[in-house]
Amino acid sequence: MIRQITVKNFVLIDEITLDLSLGMSVFTGETGAGKSLLIDAIGLLCGDRASSQFIRKNAHSAFIEGVFEIAPQSKAGQLCKEFDIDVTDLLIISREITVDGKSSSKINHRLTPLSVVRELTSAILDIHSQHDSQYLLNDKYHLSLLDEYIGENIALDSVKSKYQQWNSLVKEVDEKSSSEYNVADLDFLNFQIQEIEAFNPSQDDFDALEQKQRQLMAFEKISKLANASLNLLDETEGVKEKLFESYKSLSACHEDTTLFELGSSLESLYYQIEDITEELNHHLSKLEFSEDDLNMIQQRLFDYGKLKRKYGNAIDLILKKKDEFKNRVFTIENRQDVLEDLIRKRDRAFVEYQQAAYDVSVLRKEKALELENEIIRHLKDLQLENTRFVIEISEGKPTSSGSDKVVFVISTNPGEPLRPLSKVASGGELSRIMLGLKAIFTKLQGISTIIFDEIDTGVSGIIATKIGQKMHSLSKDAQILTVTHLAQVAACGNEHFLVSKEAGEDTTLTNIERLDDQKRIEQLALISSGTLSDKAITAARELYLRNRNTN
Repeated sequence: MIRQITVKNFVLIDEITLDLSLGMSVFTGETGAGKSLLIDAIGLLCGDRASSQFIRKNAHSAFIEGVFEIAPQSKAGQLCKEFDIDVTDLLIISREITVDGKSSSKINHRLTPLSVVRELTSAILDIHSQHDSQYLLNDKYHLSLLDEYIGENIALDSVKSKYQQWNSLVKEVDEKSSSEYNVADLDFLNFQIQEIEAFNPSQDDFDALEQKQRQLMAFEKISKLANASLNLLDETEGVKEKLFESYKSLSACHEDTTLFELGSSLESLYYQIEDITEELNHHLSKLEFSEDDLNMIQQRLFDYGKLKRKYGNAIDLILKKKDEFKNRVFTIENRQDVLEDLIRKRDRAFVEYQQAAYDVSVLRKEKALELENEIIRHLKDLQLENTRFVIEISEGKPTSSGSDKVVFVISTNPGEPLRPLSKVASGGELSRIMLGLKAIFTKLQGISTIIFDEIDTGVSGIIATKIGQKMHSLSKDAQILTVTHLAQVAACGNEHFLVSKEAGEDTTLTNIERLDDQKRIEQLALISSGTLSDKAITAARELYLRNRNTN
């Protein structure tokens, strides 16, 4: 959800900071006051196209910042992990637009690509206006919406896995069927295989050669340092001899317990140094420089380089290339058998996929009936009593989601045929349908904030009240921000903000004010009747109290 939003130098807004809470917040104001400016600013924050036209007159830049509260286990929280964004429960997103048309976005004060901001914010909030082309209307999303309603299911995972197996075999059969294999290539392929196998490359061998080369090329340095260290330890008057004399002296001091114990510690240290000296002597005795060995090592490393240039710039790539050559040889020599075996595997995989797709289809048809009933219940709450809503499931082409084609169709009046959602003509009807669908799918998708920009246009009376009540009901699962021009909707909000415009000599500014109960009632009276008469105030108070009690 949005905890706080700050907007500076945006169109008619000088600077505002709003603290937002859970529940339903409504924004009202006169036409032209700038009610939708806050929604536009949030849209820009979430990745909408930027323009210098958004910058307030005489300002150098516009700035929007949102503080979002997210749950670590939510989809947004998981995306933060994927994008390596540090977050506990608060996320700060900001965007600045300059007069030259450039814009920059930041998450937690770090520059972030706009594509990341868009993906992340789409998991947090959903902005809906009356004329938006929403994903809920688009047929291509209806299958995934139904599957979201079903939830995590073994059958859905199975059909995806079976499709991937079958599709992979289809591609392999097509590739081997269309590929031209020349028997004349066999000799060259076998030569390449033999060249790699004769050289017998391995990572351990390569690493050992490089280590030995480094050692031989630094032989003089290694020998000099080792002999110098040995002399310091083992020569007359060296470290070992002086340490021995010291520990003998202290160990003879039985009268002083501390000195005696220190002598014992020196004795242990003496024998450690003696072991090191012996090991150093042994290592020096084995050190030898052989120019022949160095030449041999350098030649083999040179040959490694040639092999890498031919077959891959790493040992594992060379070995992988050898396996590819062997597979090609096998395919050429046994092409028909290989192809027939692949076709059998492909056909078996398709039978398994069809069974998994059928199982998913049965599940979808069962759950579709439940979803239809739930959607119809919400639509009836919105005064669409005669609505028929049907989820049509027909057979389509095989995909990773199965073979079902899913389309949501609706009829809002008796005798009318079922039509796709996108064909619903009435704006008021469409708004209510979208609201009914969002009441179900928003929670499933983990959206924590829904913004409605005057979706109640074209409705009035009891329908307006029902829309307000449905929004308030929806606010139990998600934060709701709505711009409205209807008193019935505004009365249902938990918070009420008044958007107003102040005109000066050479500037016009938009202000947003949170209203207390008395000011809310006054605004409801003005919205309903345009006056603050006693009758208007009484009617507004009655509307406010009635809708609050209903909620």
